[in-house]
Amino acid sequence: MKRFLLLLSLSLILCGASRAENIIIGEKTPDLSINKWLMDIQPTQTEYTCILFYHSESELCRRSLNRIKEMVMKNPNLNLIIMTKEKYGDAGVALTEHLEDRIGVAFDDNGRTFRYFGVKFIPFCVIRDKKERAKWCGNALTLNDKILDKITSKR
Repeated sequence: MKRFLLLLSLSLILCGASRAENIIIGEKTPDLSINKWLMDIQPTQTEYTCILFYHSESELCRRSLNRIKEMVMKNPNLNLIIMTKEKYGDAGVALTEHLEDRIGVAFDDNGRTFRYFGVKFIPFCVIRDKKERAKWCGNALTLNDKILDKITSKR
C-alpha cells in the first residue's frame, strides 16, 4: 500500500510538472487571449516582443516594469505587452502612464493567456521573435541589458 501511494504521488507530481512547462525556447509560444487593449492602443510591431505578466498591486511587478520599460526605450527592436488579469477599471488608471508607441497593456480577464503560458508566479516574462518563437522566459527581475543584447543580437 505504501508503495502504491508513493507511485501515485510521484505520478501526480510529474503530471503537474509536465503541464507547467508551456514555454520551450525556440518553439512557438501559445496564442495571446486578449479581451481588450488599454485605450485601444496596441504596441508597434518590432523584431522582438516582451510579454510581462503583471499585477498592479505587486511591488516586484512595478519594479520589473520600470526596468523593462527602460530596456524597451533603449532598444528599437523590442516592444512590450503588459499582460494583466485585472479588470480594466482597476488597473487601467495606474498603467496609462506606461503607454508608448512600443508599449501596450493587454487585459486577459478570463486568464486564458496566463494559463496557456503556464504562468505560476509574477512578474513572469517571455521574449519572443516576430515568428512568435520563444527566445527567453523567466522571472522578469532577472532580465537585464546583457541578456537582452544577447537575445536581440542573434539572427
